[in-house]
Amino acid sequence: MAGDYTMYSSEKLPLQVERAHKPSFEEFNKLYAEPGKPVLITGVVSQWKACSLWNPQYFNSLAGERVVPVKRMRNGAYLEARSESMKLADYLDIVNKEPVGNERVYLSEQSFESTLPEVVGDFTIPAYIDSKEIDIVSYIGSSVHSQIHFHPFGKALLCQVTGRKRVKLFAPDQTPLLYQKLNFSKIEGEPVDLEKYPLYEKAEYYECEVNAGEMLFFPIYWWHGVETPEFSTAVVFFWDDPRKLRWFPPAGIPWFYVPVFEIRSWFFKGNRILKRILKSIRG
Repeated sequence: MAGDYTMYSSEKLPLQVERAHKPSFEEFNKLYAEPGKPVLITGVVSQWKACSLWNPQYFNSLAGERVVPVKRMRNGAYLEARSESMKLADYLDIVNKEPVGNERVYLSEQSFESTLPEVVGDFTIPAYIDSKEIDIVSYIGSSVHSQIHFHPFGKALLCQVTGRKRVKLFAPDQTPLLYQKLNFSKIEGEPVDLEKYPLYEKAEYYECEVNAGEMLFFPIYWWHGVETPEFSTAVVFFWDDPRKLRWFPPAGIPWFYVPVFEIRSWFFKGNRILKRILKSIRG
């Protein structure tokens, strides 16, 4: 939950995420994408129009009466989240108030084209993405955190438009300490119950704050938990890695999960194809 983001006693932690100012495509691939290394990139998102436009008033003026899908969850427990719909204006009113209790609503993982097509022109696809198959989704909300998880299909770029996010990252070799359940950790939030999850205390982690105008690169199979302590808007780009990288995961990721992830990737890909077909029929 929002608040103090320290919980480890080791003097060696946290490890620091490397920072790079507007690296070239070649530098990004050589130094970060190919070796599978996270990096915080500046000088790209800060050039977007969205950085000066995106706030509750702007969204309300464009689509306040539109009904949008949101997730209702206890703290950051994504695995137990319930889906519901509400007017965008009502949602923005909720997330701009001080939260009460531990229940949250979150407009997350939604396609901009389906929920807020008016703002697609406010940002551009980063040059670091070497695929035509890209999922571009929104994260708009406050006072939420995500359960620790990793992306089993490929890479991701978290592009922070307004507000900030605090992120903890764990390399794949830390998996035995994170109480894995598919691509999620069973651990839901902080402070962590070390009596219930004692191995977690031994985990090494990286930490960074992603501020407005910055982007964070997540390699495939890197664990991460994300906290959003204040009203925040972000665009996240997901794109798949080649099957060779997915089928031969780094040390720490159990091999028997890989077929499960691959089957899920077929399901998600089929869903995307079906949506395109339906859109072409309607349009």
